[in-house]
Amino acid sequence: MPSKKTRINLTVDDDMNELLTELCDLQGGMPKATLINNYLDMLRPHMIEIRDAIRLVNEKKDPSAHLRKMLLNGQQDFLDVLKEELKDD
Repeated sequence: MPSKKTRINLTVDDDMNELLTELCDLQGGMPKATLINNYLDMLRPHMIEIRDAIRLVNEKKDPSAHLRKMLLNGQQDFLDVLKEELKDD
C-alpha cells in the first residue's frame, strides 16, 4: 500500500551524499530517505521551538523569554544525558 505521507525532493552536495551513504551503510544499508526522516523526527521538537521563536519575531514580540526557555531546556537535556552516562562510573 503506497504511503500517504507527503514526499519532498532534496538536493544535496556530493559531500553530504557521501556522508549519508556512509551513515546508511553503517546502519545495515538503511535507505537514505529513512535515515533523513529519522533525523528530522529527532529534530522535530527543536524545529518547533525555532518556529515558535521566529513567529514571535515576525509578530514584533520579544522572543527573549522563549529563547531563554530553549536554552535552559537544552542545558537540562545535556545534564540528563551526562547524569545517565556518569551513573555507572
